Amino acid sequence: MISISRLAVAVLSFSCALGAHAALPDEQIKPSIHPELAAHGKLFAPHVYKVADSVYSAVGWQLGNVVMIEAPEGLIIVDTGESVSESRRIMAEFRKLTDKPVKAVVYTHFHPDHINGVKAFVTEEQVKSGEVEIIAHDTLLQNVVAQGALVGPILSVRSGYSFGVALPGADHEQMNSGIGPLGKAEASSFIAPTRTFKDRLDTTIAGLDLQFLHVPSEAPDEIVVYLPGNRVLVSAEVIQGPTLPNIHTLRGTRFRDPVLWVESIDKLRDFKAEHMVPLHGRPVSGAEKVEEVLRMSRDGIAYIHDQSVRWMNKGLTPDELVEKVKLPPHLAGYTPYLREYYGTVKHSVRQIYNGYLGWFQGDPVALNPLPPKDKAERLTELMGGREKVMLAAGQSYLKGDYQWAAELASYLIQIDPQDAMARDIKARSFRKLGYASMNINWRNWYLMSAMELEGKLQGDEVKAMSAELRSAFLSPDMLRNFPAEVFLQNWITRVDPDKANDVHMSLAFVFPDIGEEWTLEVRRGVAQLHKGIAEGTTLRLTLDKAYLDTVMSGENGLLKGALLGDVKIGGNLLDLKTFLGCFDFSEDAIALTVR
Repeated sequence: MISISRLAVAVLSFSCALGAHAALPDEQIKPSIHPELAAHGKLFAPHVYKVADSVYSAVGWQLGNVVMIEAPEGLIIVDTGESVSESRRIMAEFRKLTDKPVKAVVYTHFHPDHINGVKAFVTEEQVKSGEVEIIAHDTLLQNVVAQGALVGPILSVRSGYSFGVALPGADHEQMNSGIGPLGKAEASSFIAPTRTFKDRLDTTIAGLDLQFLHVPSEAPDEIVVYLPGNRVLVSAEVIQGPTLPNIHTLRGTRFRDPVLWVESIDKLRDFKAEHMVPLHGRPVSGAEKVEEVLRMSRDGIAYIHDQSVRWMNKGLTPDELVEKVKLPPHLAGYTPYLREYYGTVKHSVRQIYNGYLGWFQGDPVALNPLPPKDKAERLTELMGGREKVMLAAGQSYLKGDYQWAAELASYLIQIDPQDAMARDIKARSFRKLGYASMNINWRNWYLMSAMELEGKLQGDEVKAMSAELRSAFLSPDMLRNFPAEVFLQNWITRVDPDKANDVHMSLAFVFPDIGEEWTLEVRRGVAQLHKGIAEGTTLRLTLDKAYLDTVMSGENGLLKGALLGDVKIGGNLLDLKTFLGCFDFSEDAIALTVR
C-alpha cells in the first residue's frame, strides 16, 4: 500500500506539472465490511421456522421470505420470493413437511421480491381452472404496471446501484441486503391475482379462517394476514425486517407516508398477536415481544416524522434537518429493528421534507439556478483554478475528509467529465466511505458509483445491468397480464417534441382478439390516448393483443409484424412514418455519477 507521504508528493507534483490526465500512484483500497453489518448477516442463515404448529417461514434462501400456512384442506403460500429457482428449493423444503396441495397464493404487495417466484408453487393452468386462487389488494396490478412500464428504465438502473448488482465478488463477501441475504436477479414469473379486496377481507380458505387487512406502509398496496385460530400475524413489510425501515428508498419510489405507516402498525398492535411472521427476517413469538417490536418500530418511524415536521415548522431546510433529527439512544440502539442496516434517518428526513413541501426550500436563488457546469466553472475560478481545487481535494483525501474530497472533485468532473485525476480522487473517496458504511444502500451506491468513475461501469455494462434488472420488473409473464392500454400509455411519455411540435395526427390501434380499439393522437408535442377510434382518424394498425405482447417483450416489432402479415396497416404509409417518427424509443445507457 502506498504511504501517505508518497501520495502527498504525487498530488503536489501533479499540481505543478499541470497534466490534464495525470493519475495518482496506485493505492490498494482493500474491500472490507462494517463489522456490525457483517454480523447482521447471521440473521439470514437458511432455515424453515415453525410457528404455532401450522405456519412455516422460509428465511434466508432469498431476499424475501416465503410463508406456508398449512390449512386442513391444503396450503396457503404467502409471498413467493424473487427467484423461481430459489423458491423451488423452498418448496422442496416445504414438501418435507407436507404433501397437501396448494390452494391459494397471497401477494402481500407488488415488489419483485414478493411476487416474482410464483411459478415455483403453482401453474397458470391451476389458477385458470380455479384450483388455486391468488389474493392481493385491488391496486396491486396497477402498481406492477407503473413500476415496470412507466419508470422501468431508470428504476432498473437505480435498483442496480441500490443492490450493488455489478459489484465484484470481493465486495459481496460477508454482505447481506439489510433485510435478507443478497438477492438473486433472474427473469420473473407472474400470474395475475384472481381475488382482490379494498380494505378488509374475512374469508375461509382450505378450511381455515383468515383475516386480510390493507395496511399501507412500505408499499401502498401492503396487506397482512391474521390467523385468529392461533393468533399468528403475517405482518408482510409493515415491519420491514430486522432494520430501521426504508421510509424512503434510494432507488426511487413515490412518497411513503410515515403517518399512514404508523397508523398501520397500530392496527397490527390491535390484533394482540401471539406470533408475528414478517416477510423479511425471523419470526417473533410471545405476545409481549410482538408488542415490543411493533411499538418500538412505530415509535422509531413516528419520532423521525414528528421531529422532522417540528423543525420544518421552524424553517429548517433538508441539509439542516439531517443534522438536527437523530434518534434518541433508546430507539437508535434497539437492535436489530431500528439499526440503520437498510434505512437511515438522514435519507428518511429528506423524503419527509419533500413529501410535505416539495423541492423548493424557500430561497428564491434556487428558482433559476446556474446550470451545474457553469456553476462549477465559476466556483473553480474563484477557488484559484483547477489545480488548486485538485490539490485541496487530494489533501482532503489524505486527511480522511472523504466527503469534502468527493465534493471538490465533483466540481472538476462537472467541468470535464473525463478529468481522470478528479475521477480517481472521487472514486477513492467513495470506496473509503462505502467500506465504512453500515447501511447497505449507502455502501452499494458508493461502490457502484466508484466503479462508474473508474470506467468499470459504463455503456454496454450499464445496459446489460439494466436489462438484467428490467426482467425483474417487466417480464413476459407480466406483459401478458398487462392490458393493451398500458402499452399505448407508454407512448405518451416517449414523444419527442423536436419532431412532433408541428404534427397533429392520429393513429388507431385495433385488437380483434380482445375486441378493443384505441386511438393515439399527437397534438403538437403532446400525445393523448382515446378509447375507440376517434373521428377523422385515417391511419390504422390492426394486430392481435397476443402479438402485441411479443412487441412489448422485444421479441418482435411493429415493422416486422407488418412485413410478415401479423400487423395490418391502413392509411398512407408516409403519414404513418411521420407519426411514428414523433416518438423516441431509444434506450441509452444512463450515467448516474459521471454526467
